[in-house]
Amino acid sequence: MKSQKKYRYFLFDLDRTIWNFDLNAKKNIFRLIDKYSLPISSKESFYNDYEMINHFLWNQYEKGIITKELLRSERFRQTLLKHDIDSPVLAKIIGEEYLDTMPNQTALMPYAAEVLAELKRAGCKIAIISNGFKEVQYKKIKNSGIEQFFDAVLISEEQGIHKPSPIIFKRALRALDGIKEEAIMTGDDFANDIEGAMIFGIDQFYYNYKNLPCEGGPTYNSDDLRDLLKLTFSLPQ
Repeated sequence: MKSQKKYRYFLFDLDRTIWNFDLNAKKNIFRLIDKYSLPISSKESFYNDYEMINHFLWNQYEKGIITKELLRSERFRQTLLKHDIDSPVLAKIIGEEYLDTMPNQTALMPYAAEVLAELKRAGCKIAIISNGFKEVQYKKIKNSGIEQFFDAVLISEEQGIHKPSPIIFKRALRALDGIKEEAIMTGDDFANDIEGAMIFGIDQFYYNYKNLPCEGGPTYNSDDLRDLLKLTFSLPQ
């Protein structure tokens, strides 16, 4: 990755960019399967089904089609049904416990903590923009030991607006007293993070750790967060 510009203001997505959502979610769901002795043939299959259903329902939630409350129980109800377990009550119990215990998982994406520490040492200002639930996201940040790196945290539920709306990007940059010309958004979700930043008018670092085909021209495309350190004003190259 060749750096052409330098940045002082760094906006980050949280899940799958800083916080290792997939690893943490899998560990938590495997724990719940054991705790409730779910009669399933494969934990991995159960998790994969959950991930697919959750992705679909989360998109509906972000579009305002379903409520937060419905999302929390429905994703587990549908997953349980796929494994021949028909219990809305159990789905609700597991759904609530899943959210309550997710912040206890603290795995981060590779080099995330090191990169945040280096950016902070360089005098950069850093903000989180997340579409997650407020009662979960703040705890994730605190429990993972990265709270001190952020000058601002914007959660869509509190802001009343989700990425990719340019409004939430504008609020984040304003919270940093930043300017567009020296700001960059880092995220793994092309539609929400990268296209959202494009619409707002700031550069983008597509954290493409899955090495997915990428069209649409993000400013930077990398599977290594450490490449961000080449883009700061103060750190030696």
